[in-house]
Amino acid sequence: MKTILFICITVTLLASCEKDYQHDTGLADAYHDCSMMDYLRSDHNNWDSIVVAIEYAGLTGIFEGTNPDYKEITFFGPTNMSIRKFFLEQTGEKIYQSIREIPVELVRNMILAYLVEGKKMKESFDYEIKGTLTGGTEVYSLNNVKLRVYRTQSEFNGIPDIGAEGLKIHAEISGQMADIASADIETNNGVVHSLSNRFTWVEL
Repeated sequence: MKTILFICITVTLLASCEKDYQHDTGLADAYHDCSMMDYLRSDHNNWDSIVVAIEYAGLTGIFEGTNPDYKEITFFGPTNMSIRKFFLEQTGEKIYQSIREIPVELVRNMILAYLVEGKKMKESFDYEIKGTLTGGTEVYSLNNVKLRVYRTQSEFNGIPDIGAEGLKIHAEISGQMADIASADIETNNGVVHSLSNRFTWVEL
């Protein structure tokens, strides 16, 4: 009996020490057999606000996959929390109370800046050169904002580069940076990389 117990404990410990130990605190990675727009509409807790913004900006066709110019897309998606933070952190003379109060062209640009043509999974992007603001893969958004998208790898139990792998974006002109909370949410016509709730939706 003791031998069996010892074997079970040993197997459990070995299984927990695999290199790709996962610390995913965002949305669950998954494949959704529907358009990206249908996926966003189905998850009210995370995407209700961006759905309103997409429809208001007249960009539904891109997210549904019906726009002939953009059959597949990658979306670095700001969640409801990110958009809520945009409204809470406003300063200046003009304070908006809802998405539909924001000029439509501004909303359009604030969405297009987070969209890249083609399906790009996390593995599509290179690693950052540690300790620098270089490395990764440069891509251009649908409104021509240059983004540096890069993978990172943390330490685990004091050993570098074997811990959880992360994905981040960096808008090189504005300097805005954001963590991806959950990557590789795949739909029929694209991939969603969900931004961290700590991120505030901005015009990149």
